[in-house]
Amino acid sequence: MRKSQKRGYVCIRSLFGLLNGLFWILGGGVVGIAIWLRISYSGFVSLLPQHELLSLDSVGLIIGAVLFVVAFCGFIGAWFMSPCLLISYFILISILCGAELVCGILGVLYREIFSVSLQQELITGIQAHYNTSKEYTGITFAWDHIQYQLSCCGVHHYEDWFNISAWPGNFHVPHSCCIPSFQYMSGICIIKMKVRRSSMWFPSGCYNKAQIWLKERIHLVGIIGFVVGVVQIFGLISSMILFSFTRRRAGFKTYTAVKSQSFAK
Repeated sequence: MRKSQKRGYVCIRSLFGLLNGLFWILGGGVVGIAIWLRISYSGFVSLLPQHELLSLDSVGLIIGAVLFVVAFCGFIGAWFMSPCLLISYFILISILCGAELVCGILGVLYREIFSVSLQQELITGIQAHYNTSKEYTGITFAWDHIQYQLSCCGVHHYEDWFNISAWPGNFHVPHSCCIPSFQYMSGICIIKMKVRRSSMWFPSGCYNKAQIWLKERIHLVGIIGFVVGVVQIFGLISSMILFSFTRRRAGFKTYTAVKSQSFAK
């Protein structure tokens, strides 16, 4: 092997191992946080309690576990130059890239259907699972936090809170719907159907506010997607280069051993 090739190989191996080592630690940290949330705060943040896999702790556990396993194969494979782990890494990254591509295409083709379904699920979560009891559930925390931060009320508008299971037969909204000048009031803001003072609560729905918030930060989403894509492509190319080198080196050693035995005879 030429010196330039050897230097390039060492550089690729070092960068590949370092990158996967960092992601391995990151994946383990995400798994640890997700387990802590699951044990300490069951359903900590979940806007869709009817779908437990979409809660923050479940999503974090899945992402962390996938990241941990993939980075483990890459880091240990590069450290010990294991062809098995390197090819496993390549296959896992390929599957992830394929899944991301499929999800992106489906998201573009069926975005309207997904949007309508998501809005309905959010409303169902409000109507059936929001409560103001001492057992402060994940959906209660999530909605109150979002409404405070985005200055919004309900999914589409404040009427989404009327006659829900937490206050059946009453036309109330949560305290988090009140504008700052009325948030000193304890409990909830009581809104009678005949007296609707729009100055008391946030008039806009949270779904539109969230869309606006994402559109204002779409460049960050693009940057993150670009970085993830570059890292994955680098991982695919690097794992194949290292795999090819290990196979070639193993073949060379086998050939040398056979040749030496033949001369001995």
